[in-house]
Amino acid sequence: MPPPPVARSTFYFPAIRILAAGLLALFSLSLSAKEIPLNAIVLYDAANGAAYVQMTNLTLNGKTELRTCAADVKIDKSAYGKLGKAQLKGAISLERTAEGVLILTKDEQPFCVLPGNLRFDKKNQLAPSELADQAVLQGTVLASSAGQPSEVPSLKPGVRVIFVAALDTELAEFLRAQRARSTAGWRDYLSRYASAPHAGDARRSLAGLLDESAESSFAQYQKTRSPATFASLKQARELAEQATQVVPTYASALKLLEKIHGELETFTASDRGELVAYRKALAEQVPGYLHLTSAKGLNDQIIDVDASYSPALELESDINKEQSALELVVEKSENLLKVKRYDEALLGLGAYRVFAAEMPRVDWVVRAVYSFHFSRGKEFGAQQNWDNAVPEFRKALESRPDSQEARAALSDSEIQLTNTHNRQSADRAVEESKTYSERKQYIEAYEVLANLPEAQRALVMEQIEALKDNYVPAAVQRAQTLQEVHVPIRGRADEDAVREAYRLLARAASLSDDHAIRLKRDLLSDKISSYYVVQAKRYLEKPMASGVGLGWCYLGEAQRYKQNLDTVKDEMTRYESAYQLRAKVSIGVIIRDQTSRRESVGFADQLADAISTDLERSGLLVKVVRQGVGVAPNVEPIFLLVGEINQHRTIKNPSLETLQSKYRAGIREVKNEAWLKANREYESAQQDLNAAQHLVEQAAGQHNKKKIAAARDALAAAQKKAADLRTTLDAIDQTRAQDVIEPYNYTKTTIVISSNPPHPSSRKPTRFTTFWRT
Repeated sequence: MPPPPVARSTFYFPAIRILAAGLLALFSLSLSAKEIPLNAIVLYDAANGAAYVQMTNLTLNGKTELRTCAADVKIDKSAYGKLGKAQLKGAISLERTAEGVLILTKDEQPFCVLPGNLRFDKKNQLAPSELADQAVLQGTVLASSAGQPSEVPSLKPGVRVIFVAALDTELAEFLRAQRARSTAGWRDYLSRYASAPHAGDARRSLAGLLDESAESSFAQYQKTRSPATFASLKQARELAEQATQVVPTYASALKLLEKIHGELETFTASDRGELVAYRKALAEQVPGYLHLTSAKGLNDQIIDVDASYSPALELESDINKEQSALELVVEKSENLLKVKRYDEALLGLGAYRVFAAEMPRVDWVVRAVYSFHFSRGKEFGAQQNWDNAVPEFRKALESRPDSQEARAALSDSEIQLTNTHNRQSADRAVEESKTYSERKQYIEAYEVLANLPEAQRALVMEQIEALKDNYVPAAVQRAQTLQEVHVPIRGRADEDAVREAYRLLARAASLSDDHAIRLKRDLLSDKISSYYVVQAKRYLEKPMASGVGLGWCYLGEAQRYKQNLDTVKDEMTRYESAYQLRAKVSIGVIIRDQTSRRESVGFADQLADAISTDLERSGLLVKVVRQGVGVAPNVEPIFLLVGEINQHRTIKNPSLETLQSKYRAGIREVKNEAWLKANREYESAQQDLNAAQHLVEQAAGQHNKKKIAAARDALAAAQKKAADLRTTLDAIDQTRAQDVIEPYNYTKTTIVISSNPPHPSSRKPTRFTTFWRT
């Protein structure tokens, strides 16, 4: 009997509902899996650098399931089936290392994996890197980097897969630049994604690469730390500045820039020293032009390293000023040479003339002036014109003091000139002597020859000897006549006549062996000496020794006419101290002590001795007179230094202060501003004159009478103006005297002396200040 219908219905319907629910769940899971495919950016190395593809539905050997493994353990087929499993879903990255091992990073943990569907052939065991060779990436390529095919790359060592939620070109480009690790790659990324989320990291990475390159270049420079490796220093600075432009606060690059500036500062200081050495050489007139060229070369290299380095730019300005000044002077001298104004060209070089051995242009000016004067000197010498030859040779030697050729030529021409002058003077004297002889004036005839200089006298010795016999009696006769008229001596006329008589007798005695002449000479010398002794006493005995100077001179004259005269010696001994006071600036030193003798025994004498000693050692022409020592009776010094000591006390720590002042050290010649102005006007007039001459030539070529007449009038006016300016220029001194002011140091000593009143508030210190030059 069949079961009731209700019972069947109760049995079948629940089973159907359960089956339907299961199928629905499986369908939902399948739909869910299809809705969330694996998206990834695959990074790899192409022929032209780092590249990428963006993929979806990514699988490995057709699966998203992998097997975990140990990177250093070989695996056989049996062991492979027992390995743990891992899903690509939820992974961060998958990378095949340089050793060929697959590394999956999931939950921040990297571990070794193997793909599914592996084949094991003849080998029993394979390493994970060998098994990874069978791994194949599969999926759909959505995009690729520029210039790369849209195909899935092989999973070779170095390939890296980054899992992403969706297509992200900006991230792909960032990862590609990160993989390339080059400044070009980062710059390319930032040029397109300057405001992207990864731009900050990109900038820091780019700055890091630039800083690494900068440090490498700086290390290359440090191997020598010399201008020879300035190219590396320049590259280091440029790269470091690029790093700070990308990331302004990049600490490492900023620190490197400080180091580079420190190196530049050291070289700039050294370069400044070269400029100082050049200026010192110029001031001291010694060779040193190479210091300027050295400074210029090094400073140019420093500016090449950093064109904005201000100390080097300031130094460049100073160097350029020195070079411009030198260039202006040399160019002006060269222009003067062109118009054959040789002396002005040489003079125009001024202080720069000392650089002739180092600077070819200066040397060319010097040599041109030398050649001009030396050639002219030789021409005058060939004509026996020594008056003109000597100045030319002298100018040649002045232009080149080291020229032995010019020195020898000058010496020879000076000898020739002297010989010529001596012969001419001797000939004139002989003619004059003959004239006197013809008039029976034998004294004048003899003395005009005898009084010639020694070199000229040697040329007329024969004539002198011939006149000797007539001269002696004539001289004795004239001396006798003078004595008869002017002895005794009553005044200046008598004195001069008697001295002349003595001179004649002295010369006659030297030319003759006659004892009578010598006796007359000696008798006359006694009279003259006695006269001077009387005159000396008259002045020496004046009050306050006011005539001691003139009296002393008379004693000297008396001694000259009569040696070893006792009277003269006695008077000189008697009045020597008085003469010393009057012959020099005499200063008396008197120090009066107003303090208690118990407090300052002998201090006044010590102070007076100290002042006197310093005055005597000062090098001045002074006679110091100490109180009561070596002073002649009734003779006072010219100046009297009197001091009073109000308080004497030892000061342990006086205040010392070194100060600076200036003094006039000498005088030097500098260019006269008025001459320079007149010279400029004259040169301008010369240019106008040349232009006017050119206009005359042009007008003559055109055969235009009106133009010719006008041009000639203009030429005449220009010639007159140039001549007037030349006259004005010649009337002005080319140089003028200028004081040389030099600094010096002196010590200021301040001593504060305080009294000791009952209350401190009433204390009034006394301040003494002394100055000593050092």
